[in-house]
Amino acid sequence: MMGTEVQLGVQSHKVNLNESQQQVSEKLHSAGNKPPPTPLQSADTRPNGGFLAWIQVACSFCLYFNTYGVIASFGIFQTYYESNLGYDPSKASIIGSIQSFLIFFATALSGPLYDAGLCRYVVTAGSFMVVFGIMMQSLCKEYWQFILAQSLCVGIGGGFIAFLGPTVLSTHFTTRYPLASGIGAAGGGVAGIVLPIAFRQLQPSIGFGWAVRILGFISLGTLIIPVVALRPRSKPASQRKAIDTTAFRDIPFVVLLVGNFIMLLGVFTPFFYVQSFALDSGIASNELSFYIIAVMNLASALGRIIPNFFSARFGPFNMFLLMNLVTFVVAFGFIGVTNLPGLIVTAAIYGFSTGCIFALQPVVVIRLCPDPRLIGTRVGMAFCFLSFALLPSTPIAGALQTRGGFTAVWAWTGATTAVGFFIMSLSRGIKTNWTLLSKA
Repeated sequence: MMGTEVQLGVQSHKVNLNESQQQVSEKLHSAGNKPPPTPLQSADTRPNGGFLAWIQVACSFCLYFNTYGVIASFGIFQTYYESNLGYDPSKASIIGSIQSFLIFFATALSGPLYDAGLCRYVVTAGSFMVVFGIMMQSLCKEYWQFILAQSLCVGIGGGFIAFLGPTVLSTHFTTRYPLASGIGAAGGGVAGIVLPIAFRQLQPSIGFGWAVRILGFISLGTLIIPVVALRPRSKPASQRKAIDTTAFRDIPFVVLLVGNFIMLLGVFTPFFYVQSFALDSGIASNELSFYIIAVMNLASALGRIIPNFFSARFGPFNMFLLMNLVTFVVAFGFIGVTNLPGLIVTAAIYGFSTGCIFALQPVVVIRLCPDPRLIGTRVGMAFCFLSFALLPSTPIAGALQTRGGFTAVWAWTGATTAVGFFIMSLSRGIKTNWTLLSKA
């Protein structure tokens, strides 16, 4: 009797054990079928401030200084090459357009390297190429030499480091990210003031070569900071891709890039041609016309910071579109400018609005990225595509100036920025299901 009870107890225990094992197996099987939690689903550990985070803002400032700042300050070389070397406007602008193209295009190479955890190597290689290219530019005598040094070397090096600022900041900040990114992006506007003024003051007394070398030393001093201190917080992705194929099915992302592409065909044109416009139209003397670029870039620096205070409240996409609206309206306004005060005001407003656009451009791209592990890849893909808009942009403007004067140049700028604005507005509408007051 007792043996029977013991046997029944053992069998009952085995049944319970089998049921428990089956339940555990089912749970494991169920868990195995579920996708692993993404970083967006896990707890957000970004500090949103602190000493190390703000050091990254300083690094971002220096990176923008030597990338977008180089683009913004090319106008001084455009004028110098036309006046002193005898290049026609279209030929001179090709140097800058190739440089701008490569600063955007090379992010396609550096983005996956960043995602692979090679940030230190990327920033070091890019910084070296920028400084080396500027130093070689100081030795250039022939047109092809300017293409090799200023266009190719500085352009590729700049492309390696251009996107690192906003990308690294996204690993340190949450709600303060638009503001932090804007402060970093102000480096581009500051460079647009400092570099042209330095060249303008130095070139007549010490010559082109040494004036450019001093600009190279300025770049060296500012790029040492990110080489030493730039630190992303996120770990490399386990699977690194050069291309994120899901991006091609992301309709808001694709539409945004199409609109952005068209906008970039004309948005940089005033930075290249406003000084020549002031001189050719008799609005300003050679001395005063130079400082119009400085005014535009000062306003651009402010535009990269001030609107970002509001973008955290109203949404970076909304602020981005608002500044695009202001940009295309003011671009058409250049057509009616006939005096110096009008030109200064128009240039300042244009600089302010485009400064905000340049600051929020990568922010909006990152905001549309569904997985933080793919930020580097997505940004690289976006800027690689957008780079092809910069290649023909200023040469087209130069050809229009030769045939139709500056009215054609400003009409081109206004038309491209207007069409770009309306298409990018479609991206915002699709993303928010056409909710007008959405904090996009």
